[in-house]
Amino acid sequence: MAPPINADGYGRPERSYRDLLWQFGAHLKDYCSNCTLAGFAYIANSRLHPTERVFWLICVLVSSLGCYCLIVEYQRSFPTRAVSIVYESLPPFSNWKFPSVSVCEYLHKYQLIPKYVDYIGSLGVDRDGGYPYELEVGFAAILYPPTYNEGTLKQLCPTVSQCPNCATCPSGNFRQIKNWYGANCSDVMAECKLSGQPFDCCQYFQPLITPFGPCFMLNSLQNNEPGSEHWLNTDLDPSYQKAKLELGMKTSVHVSVLNEEDIAHTAIVPPGVPISLPGQGKYFQIQVVRMVNDPDVNEVDPKIRSCLFPNESPPASQYKAYSFTTCIADCARKMQIETCGCASIFVSPTEDPRYPDCDLDGFLCLESHGLIKPDSKLLKNNNKGHKDSCGCLPSCNDGDIQIIYEAFSTYNQSTTLRTVTISIPALPTDQFRRQAIRTRLDVVVSMGGMLGLFLGASILSAIEFIYYFTVRPFTNMLRARSARV
Repeated sequence: MAPPINADGYGRPERSYRDLLWQFGAHLKDYCSNCTLAGFAYIANSRLHPTERVFWLICVLVSSLGCYCLIVEYQRSFPTRAVSIVYESLPPFSNWKFPSVSVCEYLHKYQLIPKYVDYIGSLGVDRDGGYPYELEVGFAAILYPPTYNEGTLKQLCPTVSQCPNCATCPSGNFRQIKNWYGANCSDVMAECKLSGQPFDCCQYFQPLITPFGPCFMLNSLQNNEPGSEHWLNTDLDPSYQKAKLELGMKTSVHVSVLNEEDIAHTAIVPPGVPISLPGQGKYFQIQVVRMVNDPDVNEVDPKIRSCLFPNESPPASQYKAYSFTTCIADCARKMQIETCGCASIFVSPTEDPRYPDCDLDGFLCLESHGLIKPDSKLLKNNNKGHKDSCGCLPSCNDGDIQIIYEAFSTYNQSTTLRTVTISIPALPTDQFRRQAIRTRLDVVVSMGGMLGLFLGASILSAIEFIYYFTVRPFTNMLRARSARV
C-alpha cells in the first residue's frame, strides 16, 4: 500500500513541532558535549550523576554572571579612563614655537578710520547740521562688536521723525559696507619682525571676520594652512634666534596670542593687549605650554576623550577648523537664526545662503532678545543639557598660553606708529601630552581576557558556535538525504 500523501504533497512524513524541538535539543546537547567552552561538556554528559551536572550548571551560571558584571563595569569606567593627560618634560634646548597672533581693529573713544568717517559723513548731518556723531556710535556698535552696549541700536539707529533730513543708520548690506570701507592690511600694519628679521606683514597676516570684529591672523588654520605661501615658519632655533615678535601699527588695534585653531572672541578674549595712541609702545611676555596627542587618541570616540581635533569640525560650521571658540560662534549663529531668521556678520566669516546676514531690522530684533553679543548665555549654558546648551568641547590641540609679564606703556613722540612686542623669555621645558589608555585593541584584549578567564572562550569558540548552528545542520541534512537515496 502506497504511503499517504501529506500536506506538503510529496509524500514526506509531516514533522510536528515536538519533533523539531526534540531535534534542536539533541543538536544543542551535541554542541555542549563537543564545544571548547569550559564546563559545558560536563552539563551535557548523561553518564554523570545529576548532582555533578547540576554542580557544573551552577558553576557555568556563576561564571557567566561574573563575566557579565565585569564587562558592564569595564564599559561603565571606559569613558573616564580611556584617555589621560600627563605633564612631561621636554629635552633641553628644544626649538621655540611661536603661537598664532591676531591683530583686530579696535576703537579708541570711537575713533573710526578715515574711510568710515567719510562714509558716515556722506549719510547726512545731525540735527544741528554737523557731523552725525550719534550715528557714528550706532554704526560702530554694528561693525565693532567690543564697543556694543545693550540698547545702543534702538537708541541711535531708528529713523528720527522730528528730523527727516538727519542721517540714519544704513538699512543693510553691512558685510558689503565693511568690505568697501573697512581697513585693509596696509591701512593697519606697517612693519613686522620675528627674531629681529623683518617680514612682509600683509603676506602672512591674513584677514578674517571674527566675533571680536575684523582681524588679521598670523598662522591661523581658519584662513590658512601649514606649508602655504602665507604660512610663516615660526620654528626658531634657541642657539641663535630669539622668540620675539615686533609689530608696528598705523591704527588702534587689539593684539592677541592664541592657538592655531582659535579665533578672537568677545566671550573668551585671548591673552593680549589693546594699543591705541600714536607713538605708544607695549611689551609683554608669554609662556606657552603646548598640547600634543598620541596617534591612538584619534581612535577614541570624541565624547569619551572629551575633545575634538581641528579636522572634526561639524558640517553646519562655517569655520575650516574646530575649536571651542568657533563652536561658541556657531552656537551664537544658530541662536540668532532660530530667533530672528538672520545672523550677525561677525559670527559668519563668509557669506552663506544658509545663514542670511542681518539687516538693520534684524539687528534690532537681535538686540531686543539680547543676542547681538550673547556671551554670558553661551558660556553659562554650555554643556548643561537643556535646549540652549551649546555642547561645545575643547580642542584636542588646545595648549596653555598665559601672559607672565606686561610692562608699562612707553611713548615715542617722534613717530605715529603704535608698537607691540611679544616675547617668550624662557625655553620651553614642559608640555601636556594626551594619551589613549584604552584603544580599540585594548578593548578587544580586555573583553577576550574576561571571557577566557570565566568561560574559557576565544575567537575559535565563536567560530565553533556559528559552525554548529549553520554548517553542521546543513551537512547533517545532506548526509541524511544521501542515506535515504
